[in-house]
Amino acid sequence: MRFYKKGKAKFVIHKEQDFHTDDSSISPSLEEVKTAFDDHFGHQNDVIYRNFIIQNMDDRKAMLVFMKDITNQDWISQQITKPLSEVEYKQEYPGKGVMTSIKERVLTTGDIVVVDNLVKAFDELLSGKAILFLGDETSALAISVSDWESRSVEEPTSQTVVRGPREGFTESLSKNKALLRKRIQSHQFRIETSRVGEITQTNVSIAFIEGIAEESIINEVKKRINDIHIDGVLESNNIEELIQDQAFTPFPTVANSERPDVVAAALLEGRVAILVDGTPFALMVPVVFMQFFQTPEDYSSRAVEASFLRIMRHASLLITLLVPSIYIALTTFHQEMIPPKLLTGLAAQREGVPFPAFVEALFMELTFEILREAGIRMPKSVGQAVSVVGAIVIGQAAVEADFVSAAMVIVVSITAIASFVMPSYNLGNSVRMLRFFIMICAASFGFFGIMLGLFSIIVHLCSLRSFGVPYMAPMAPFNLKDQKDTFVRMPRTTFSSKGEILRKQTRQ
Repeated sequence: MRFYKKGKAKFVIHKEQDFHTDDSSISPSLEEVKTAFDDHFGHQNDVIYRNFIIQNMDDRKAMLVFMKDITNQDWISQQITKPLSEVEYKQEYPGKGVMTSIKERVLTTGDIVVVDNLVKAFDELLSGKAILFLGDETSALAISVSDWESRSVEEPTSQTVVRGPREGFTESLSKNKALLRKRIQSHQFRIETSRVGEITQTNVSIAFIEGIAEESIINEVKKRINDIHIDGVLESNNIEELIQDQAFTPFPTVANSERPDVVAAALLEGRVAILVDGTPFALMVPVVFMQFFQTPEDYSSRAVEASFLRIMRHASLLITLLVPSIYIALTTFHQEMIPPKLLTGLAAQREGVPFPAFVEALFMELTFEILREAGIRMPKSVGQAVSVVGAIVIGQAAVEADFVSAAMVIVVSITAIASFVMPSYNLGNSVRMLRFFIMICAASFGFFGIMLGLFSIIVHLCSLRSFGVPYMAPMAPFNLKDQKDTFVRMPRTTFSSKGEILRKQTRQ
């Protein structure tokens, strides 16, 4: 995709493209208007021109332009052509133009916009509206009759819960905004929309709660979105990569979710949500590292249960990141730290293995990652069977062929299972990548290498920011009061309804 650095467009106002017509004003001749549309859209068959005469307006000529594949033609008949043919129209209304009078007194649909140039008319036609032109008039009406195909609201597949709402976002932006408004019925809830993409002109909305979200964060989100100049936006990741604080980091600095309850909770904490038309995944900023260990179910169960599960997730992170490296360090550099009986067993298992522990671990970890990726890409009916059966068969065959030891198979299996405990898919991928970095450190310097690798990761985490908020907050900088929802979840009676961490950090 190409990137542009042309002039910025204000948020909420749709950006306009450069068109071939030198004069964008609307001609009073309907034939000239039709010619302008044909020239711009290339005589497409799905652009329909409906010419008719309005008898109650002294047989005035009219033309309706719409795209048949994205509009509801029954609505066009009921809400546009029928009212124009039945309602008695007075030519003179004090202080009103013809188009404004039709908009206010004749048509029954709610969303009607008066357009006074072809550029705006082209834009409204592509958004699913029907454009009404009258002979001898230099303005037109853009009438909402869009009927986009979209799937119904279903349970999200990426973030399942045992207890909690079952609704998930869809690819329809209007449905997603409705799901949020259903949960936040407040006059402070704001949704502002702009268009991003020089060609696709994709609707992108930001949602926030005025009075809770920091004004500086809202303005920064708007600024970064307005600075985006790209051919097309097809998924929210296109926006995420262009607004994140630091591109060259394995850790996600923008959160995403397809659950309306998760996004609503983030808004109540003072965050800003970004909704992109055509994708069920909403973005949330700013984000902190500890947020990726939280699940919707933490807040649908009792505090003791949620705290236990959250501690288990943090432990799984350490297991995924460190267990293969610890095995490499122990068997390569620090055999004296292994109990004698265990050391004897490991030595017997590795007696016929021709590779060092690092190569052995690298082979098994890469094999598992390949099987995991194959299971995701294969059809659902066979993907899980391929990954499970493949892991068992390859593991057993590798041990019998003396390629790897049985202990290494156990280590890799424990690591793989622990990696699935982390609720965030993006963070899970980051930890799996960093596991190989720690393995290299362990193979080079043993436990000293592991400590050096961990220290470098921690320093990198502490250097990250997400829209001005320290990534490791409230751990670094440390805040005792905000520990009530980090490693554990305290009872609800201790929570505040405001986003204290975000406002506190943005003031620093």
